[in-house]
Amino acid sequence: MEILASIGLMWIIKYGSILSFPREYLKSVSSVLKELIECSMCLGFWCGVFFSFISYKNSGLNVELLYMPFIASGACWLFDSLLDLIQELCLFISNKNK
Repeated sequence: MEILASIGLMWIIKYGSILSFPREYLKSVSSVLKELIECSMCLGFWCGVFFSFISYKNSGLNVELLYMPFIASGACWLFDSLLDLIQELCLFISNKNK
């Protein structure tokens, strides 16, 4: 469940219109933050760290909590790449029909 939450949080931070002002501000302040926000794998890792910390506070130390940031990173990259592929396919189909 935490992996899906990490994917959702990554998408909200990276693409959410409600966070566009803080996101653009953070990108303008620091090149490191800009790189972090634009990289789904990096952002997914830190979302996984966040949810690992919440799980640790709720249920204590667990070996799975150590793996969660890495799995979240890969899952966020996979689903973000899949979303890009779907968008590219939709653009291709709409341009082909014109």
